[in-house]
Amino acid sequence: MRNRIPNYAFFSLFLLLLLLLWLMAKPMIHAIIFGAIIGGSFYPLFNRTLKRTNWKKSQVSILMCLLITCLVFIPTIYLIFALSNETYQFYLNLKSELTVANEKYFFEESFFGSMLVEITDILEIDISFDMIKEKSIAVLQSFSTYVLKVLNSWVSNLLSFIFDFFIMILVIFALFTEGTGLKKYILELSPLPDSQEELMIQKFNQMNYVTLVCNGLGGLIQGIVAGIGFFIAGVPSTILWTVVMVLLAFIPIVGISLVYIPAAIYLAAKGQMNSGLILFIYCTMAAFFVENWFKPKFIGERIKINPLFILFCIIGGMSYFGMAGIFYGPIIGIIFLTVVELYHDHYAPNSDQTSNKDSDLQS
Repeated sequence: MRNRIPNYAFFSLFLLLLLLLWLMAKPMIHAIIFGAIIGGSFYPLFNRTLKRTNWKKSQVSILMCLLITCLVFIPTIYLIFALSNETYQFYLNLKSELTVANEKYFFEESFFGSMLVEITDILEIDISFDMIKEKSIAVLQSFSTYVLKVLNSWVSNLLSFIFDFFIMILVIFALFTEGTGLKKYILELSPLPDSQEELMIQKFNQMNYVTLVCNGLGGLIQGIVAGIGFFIAGVPSTILWTVVMVLLAFIPIVGISLVYIPAAIYLAAKGQMNSGLILFIYCTMAAFFVENWFKPKFIGERIKINPLFILFCIIGGMSYFGMAGIFYGPIIGIIFLTVVELYHDHYAPNSDQTSNKDSDLQS
């Protein structure tokens, strides 16, 4: 027992220090994680640039950090201020549409208004324009208040945002300059075999590439192309809906349809039936092109996961981590599947019989 006292003391001290390190890192944890995600996504570009030039590793690292700043930080600052104004204008524009002057048209000439009247007559439900207006304004107020609250909190905490971004850039710079040494140091701390640790890192980097690069570019293409359609069709608050569609494009199956279908219905309800139909077909073709040609071409055979599983990971991640869950969810999901695969291959009692089995979710 006496011989074990030093071991207990060492591990107690080690756990205490881990706890203290966690408490110090907790306020910056999102910045650190996003730094690792973005750094992992840009690492192939960093390696190619390093091999094709005679620059030092630190010089290429600075170049990559400047590139990330131009691609992420500056557009984000602009969008925060632009979206604050767009959200308020969106609320005012839709509120102005709900006027008594539109009541006659909505119920007597609009396709959706006439259909709504027929349905309510069959169900024997009383409905009035004032009721629709009251409910719509309540929903709009709730939506706009929430979005404005989030955006205003970002504006009011701009210094905090800048600090987090600074931490993220430092993490990225450290990964580029000291990535090999950091990786070796972390792997030596882990009790798992090196091959299993390498597999998890490989899956992490692959999912980073798929989520941030492929889905990110795909989301930008879908959002911008659909946003152009919104602008031509005269849908209000084009910048707001473009940004929303870029984010929704990360979500498989549903994607940007959560925005452009209601927008097409909105145009049709205003009497612009042709514009609504053209917008619907246009956005559907854009989404179909990206999902069925662009993403398969760029993702290739890197990651094969059931889209429903990814959908559940994103929804679960967003419910717990907020918008960051769009990135955290798939990464946690792929690491979980990798650990399950390692369990079947190396740790299950019948691992010899199950070593060649593939997970149904990775089919």
